[in-house]
Amino acid sequence: MKVKRTSLVDQIYDLILQKIQNRELVPGDRLNIEELAKTFSVSRTPVRETINRLIQEGFVEQKHNVGPSIIKLSEEEEAGLIEANCYLFDIVIDTYQGLDTLKYLVEELEDIIAEQKAAYETDDEQGSHKASDCFHQTMIEYCTNRTIRECAAKTQNQINMCTFAYQAVSENRKQSINDHTEILIALKKGNIAKAKILMNEHNKFSGTTYMKRKLELEQSK
Repeated sequence: MKVKRTSLVDQIYDLILQKIQNRELVPGDRLNIEELAKTFSVSRTPVRETINRLIQEGFVEQKHNVGPSIIKLSEEEEAGLIEANCYLFDIVIDTYQGLDTLKYLVEELEDIIAEQKAAYETDDEQGSHKASDCFHQTMIEYCTNRTIRECAAKTQNQINMCTFAYQAVSENRKQSINDHTEILIALKKGNIAKAKILMNEHNKFSGTTYMKRKLELEQSK
């Protein structure tokens, strides 16, 4: 696997992120800079820069005397993350009040839901998960408060890695589409208050169901 694009850091970032999304790299996996440099046929410098970027965005953690690894959260940390995500999205959506570009957000979300539906119909788990995450990330991108936007994006990145098990269940993927559609309808009507309530309910339900699904998977081992 060789890097072809001009920006080595961007290309390596995309490749590592793809491995995370495809579950080739799972929480706790070590990232060996030397091995990654050989895999991508590049020097160690762009790999280090990429890992630093992944650390900043919440995908990777750097522990003393251990080296970088895909972030692995305890059950308590996951619960805290899910709760924080709900609060952050309340503020994200609050910033939509009087937003001139709301119609563009609506258009983007419509396209994302169409992709999510297509992935569901073809039983594409990874496509469903990617579209679902994109829905949330796009809403974050339209947040007018930069500090909240950056914090919410990092939290969503970590949520994204946790909830793949949730999206693996077909009924949950269908529920996600239904929830996203209801949120979209509220935004199209300019009903920010309702959109906030719906997103809060969606995030809480997804978090609770994920924790339940995780327990089921652990008990089945």
